[in-house]
Amino acid sequence: MGTPSAQQLLEYGQTLAPDIRRDFRLVLQCVVLTAANRPDSIGPLVRLYFEQEKPKHGDDDKLVIAIREALLKSWPLCGFPRVLNGMKAAMEALDEDLKFRLPTQPSPARLNHTKEKLESDLERGKAFFDQIYSRHSNTVTDNIHGWCPDLVPMIQQYGYGSILSDFAVLGPQETELAVVCALIPMSVPSQQGDFDLQESLNIVTRLQAMNQADRKFEALQKLTEQYYNAADAQSRQQASDILEYAFPGFDSSSAARLTAQKSVGSAPHGFPYEVNIFTPAETLYSLQVFLENSPSPYAQMFAISRMKSIVADHFGVLGSEYRLVLRNFIIQYAGQHPGLQPFIIAQLSQLFTLVTKLGWFDSIEFRNTIEELQMFLQASVDHKIVGLQMFATLVQEIYQPNPPRNLARQRKVAVSFRDDQLLDILQAGITMLGQLLSQQIGFENSAQESRLREATLLLLRNCLTFDFNGTTPDESGDDVGSIQVPGAWKRVFEDGVLTKALFSAYAQFPSPHSARAMECLVQVASVRRSLFNEEERSIFITSIMQEIRSILLASTGMHDSENYHEFCRMLSRFRSTYSLLEISEKQEYEEWIQLLADFTIKGFRAWQWAPHSVQYLLTFWSKMVSSLSHSRTASAPKLEAITVQLTRAYAESRIDSVPSTMEQGPDDPLENEDALVESLDMLTNVARCQYDESSRTIISLFDPLAVLYTDLTQRVGSTGLDDAAKQQLAIIEHKFAWLVYIIGSFVGGRTAYLSSEDLDSVDGDLTAKALQLMNANEVFTSRNGTQWGSEKLDSAFLYLFQQFKKSYVGESAQRTSAVYSKLSENVGVNDQSTMLTLIMQKILSNLSMWGNNSAIILKSLRLLNDLASGYSSVKQLRKLDTTNTLLQNHTSKQFAFLDGVNHLRARMIYYNALSRILFCEDAVEKEFEEFVKPFDDIFARLATLDNVASYRQEEVMRTIQGLFRDLRGFIGPISSRKTYMLFFEWFFPSKVSFIFNALEAYQAQPISITILKFWAEFIHSRSQRLTFDISSPNGILLFRDTSKVLVTYALHVLSQPEVEPSARYVSRYKGISVCYASMMRSLAGRYVNFGVFALYNDPALEEALGAIFRMTLSIPVEDMLAFPKLAQAFFTFLDVFTNEHMMALPDLNSDVFLYLMRACSEGVKSSDVSICSEACSSIDHICCWVVNQSEKKNHPNHWLLNYFKQYTDILPFLFSTVFNTVLFEDKAIQWSLSRPLLALILLNQDRLMSYFQSIIDIQLPERRELLSKALNNLMEDIEMSISSRNRDRFTQNLAAFRRDMVTAGVNLIPPTANYDGMMT
Repeated sequence: MGTPSAQQLLEYGQTLAPDIRRDFRLVLQCVVLTAANRPDSIGPLVRLYFEQEKPKHGDDDKLVIAIREALLKSWPLCGFPRVLNGMKAAMEALDEDLKFRLPTQPSPARLNHTKEKLESDLERGKAFFDQIYSRHSNTVTDNIHGWCPDLVPMIQQYGYGSILSDFAVLGPQETELAVVCALIPMSVPSQQGDFDLQESLNIVTRLQAMNQADRKFEALQKLTEQYYNAADAQSRQQASDILEYAFPGFDSSSAARLTAQKSVGSAPHGFPYEVNIFTPAETLYSLQVFLENSPSPYAQMFAISRMKSIVADHFGVLGSEYRLVLRNFIIQYAGQHPGLQPFIIAQLSQLFTLVTKLGWFDSIEFRNTIEELQMFLQASVDHKIVGLQMFATLVQEIYQPNPPRNLARQRKVAVSFRDDQLLDILQAGITMLGQLLSQQIGFENSAQESRLREATLLLLRNCLTFDFNGTTPDESGDDVGSIQVPGAWKRVFEDGVLTKALFSAYAQFPSPHSARAMECLVQVASVRRSLFNEEERSIFITSIMQEIRSILLASTGMHDSENYHEFCRMLSRFRSTYSLLEISEKQEYEEWIQLLADFTIKGFRAWQWAPHSVQYLLTFWSKMVSSLSHSRTASAPKLEAITVQLTRAYAESRIDSVPSTMEQGPDDPLENEDALVESLDMLTNVARCQYDESSRTIISLFDPLAVLYTDLTQRVGSTGLDDAAKQQLAIIEHKFAWLVYIIGSFVGGRTAYLSSEDLDSVDGDLTAKALQLMNANEVFTSRNGTQWGSEKLDSAFLYLFQQFKKSYVGESAQRTSAVYSKLSENVGVNDQSTMLTLIMQKILSNLSMWGNNSAIILKSLRLLNDLASGYSSVKQLRKLDTTNTLLQNHTSKQFAFLDGVNHLRARMIYYNALSRILFCEDAVEKEFEEFVKPFDDIFARLATLDNVASYRQEEVMRTIQGLFRDLRGFIGPISSRKTYMLFFEWFFPSKVSFIFNALEAYQAQPISITILKFWAEFIHSRSQRLTFDISSPNGILLFRDTSKVLVTYALHVLSQPEVEPSARYVSRYKGISVCYASMMRSLAGRYVNFGVFALYNDPALEEALGAIFRMTLSIPVEDMLAFPKLAQAFFTFLDVFTNEHMMALPDLNSDVFLYLMRACSEGVKSSDVSICSEACSSIDHICCWVVNQSEKKNHPNHWLLNYFKQYTDILPFLFSTVFNTVLFEDKAIQWSLSRPLLALILLNQDRLMSYFQSIIDIQLPERRELLSKALNNLMEDIEMSISSRNRDRFTQNLAAFRRDMVTAGVNLIPPTANYDGMMT
């Protein structure tokens, strides 16, 4: 073949494959012309293409990069001069804008000349050389070796290894085509006599295959966009199915798809391309190719996400060589595409971290992260950003557990990474921060500089927040404790470079980067004390204090709320780590602490600007003063004086904030009592440092307001108030609320072992002020009407009483505390009894006055319930006249809130407390009779109703609903048999008829649920309170009535028409769940001998179970599991029923039996561990009974045994369901799952090995041997019995099996199951 002309070569290149992608045709034409040494034709060709095709911005630079890569790969074939001339001609044909956008830095992968990289290139080159020359590889190698021995490694390492087999830009097929095109114009003869190059490669066929692959990738790209931006769920699911088909993940759905593909050979509808992938490695390789050829962010996102999923699930079956290839591909791809979207880089970094973590101990290459990623930091700015982000992700996620993998192994990886690499990564971040501060890096624009700053600070933060001890703390605890850095890090903090750099970054960088720098300083300030010796620690603390001082003097960055917040966090952590003694011994301490005091006072006054930062300031000061209680320093007086200033400033700031809070309507801190109490607790620690003076500051704020309040309240009764005066009164009451909350916190902060009579006297003075205000407020509202009441002020009074009760009422309080001396002087409160009387009066006043305010009612009743729950306090309450009056007058006549429809929950709490108070004494028969008289009156009025219509009157319905809520609340806390029998004998059987009448009248209305809940509580033998004498028939009679209740409700609820799925729970399932609870409590109460009913032909038990099962059959199994409360009630009942009662029945409807078995199987698969546990327990009860009966020589002809013989698929299905749950789900109740499994194995011995084999067959080939061995070990030393010892041994074997699977990192593929056809 002669040397062709340029025109011939061009025409030949165009006719290779007419349907090939046009841009790649240009790449091949450039290779052909370069190999033919015709660079003069390349320039016009490239210019003509760009003029005619006009590629899009972004596609044009990728095309030029492909041309450069193809010409580079033709260098080993046609020589350096030709490639240089061809490259020069191609580049000169481009416009300047396109040239400017081309990468200017070498590929990081080709800059790596480490020993490991050279060895890796040689191995890869050999593999690619063998692939190219196929069966002639050895012959060609021998020939070349004979000609020149040095040529073979040069060709394989550099030609084929470093250049030709680098597929970051051109894939394997594209590279092979470029090689062929380079050889054709040079008329290269075959290196082997029978080796026909063109026939072997069949270039036209390959080009056509590439074109089909391009069309396939284009279709897949569109599907990824549809997947992420689907207009509806159906479109998304369609895209998901096709993408799952194209890139199977080898979970259960993939297994089903592969099975269908093998048997049918059909692809999902709308996808005409065949997919032949049968291993995770093949899927990963396909995803690599897809990623390389997909510019779409959607495609990139999908490909990387799917790769992460497959690597996480199947890393153990990937070959060691491919694992390394995959890791290197990630690095190369990141290096070739530094301009990817940030979220794509984040995903790619996570993939790299996952591969690195899982392969950490496989080979040293996986641990060479620093060397390879450092190359990014030495390249362009975009490469630096990518490298820093990959470092940051690696540091952040290397210690994150990936259940169900071996957590111990993962921790070893994290420890190895911490010890060997984390410090070097931190140093790299410090170096980069130094370059940023010294402006050594040139940036194309400000956005690029901002991204680099963000990436650098993110890396430093992740290094400093690394989980050094393996505790994996949650984010809610990130402001607690010190940073346990290793001892090797000492020099980083000792030399001060990091600390100074971060403070400089805080000062120089704009927000939000300044806040990120301060966030890093939060961690630096928390470095453990033991890292330094005494002298070094002193130097470090001094440096931190000096930097803080500089910031405070210049107010550096304090104009930004995020900076301010992080600075306050830093102060809090600094004090949490280092002691007051260490801080206060510094020379500049006096000035430093005063600056912080001034800063804090300003922060208190500007609380609206950064409200969440005040908490950290209070934490700092609380910890500063906490040390004074056990050790005093020379500087203690200064700190004590500051605490008084801080107390005043905080109180003043809150008082001053009231007008703006009421007028402008920002969030009022008083409305979030939990957060308020947390802040006040720390303020209390500060105030109690100099409690006497701090209390006087509060009183000095309190008294002027009291004068104004007295004046305004007096004017209301005489001349009245205009709108301005009314607003002023509301503001004063709001201010008082703040002060009373503060007083309450101060009183509640009393510590018994630190208290003294002087401190108790201060509490008495403060409490007296609040009580005087309360009395004045009570008088004012009683004279002028409840419309003058203040909700926030009354909430504050209740909080004060809660705190006072904690400190001075109850078991631990001294009855003769000095607090009562002061209270006696000021408000006449002499002792605990008097104080409790005052508290009870306030509670009763609130219940009377705030009948329409749910918040006040609930807070008042919780205080009452709290008092009634204490052993000592309830005894004292019981002796009060006020309390006895309440017990005798507790109905809606005295307390209007009991008539309110918004207080149904409150009245339960109310009668719960009254029950505790009433029954705190032993002999209460007379008091009980007096207490229930109002209830007797209600029942007497109900007895006059003679028909269903009268029960349906609105007033009667409200009365009955309130009555049974009250009674339910009343009996709830009773645990003593003696006291419960008082109520039982009063109610049963005389008042049971009202239950039946109400259920008949209200049928399935919501009010029926109230009645059912009362009955469920009434028959509940909590703490064995329902225990009858041996001669008493009450147990049987009680169950008869329970049966009637269940039958009545079932009759009505099942006659109701069907409703929408969203309304089913309220209208049907809620009542049924209460019925399950009633039946369960009857069966488990052990106060009924259920055998009596069958013996005397009493249908009560049969009818009750019939009603339960009719209601059960009306509920689809899917609905049963969809509503948690319903499922919990059902499976709790089922557990009790199957334990002792199911097998005692003479018969059971087959539909019920099949439903229960189906429900058990679904319950085992439930994500709720309690439901799963109870379903397993139910199966265990049934199967153990069957095993025991089967072992008998003359086992009875029982209906349960007959059902299992009739429905032969039930036991195998239950067996496979439980075993599948053990094998394929990570549940924390392995013991519960193991209990029924042994019995199921005994009942399915003939199917055991076939089941094992079926599970093994669907696994990936690489996992079958390991799984087969583990399954065989499962039955080692297991006898065919259900003895306790044997069951325990099986549980141990099962735990060992799970442990082996986790240790090996095996993620099994579950089988597919069709539950719809089960047991029909």
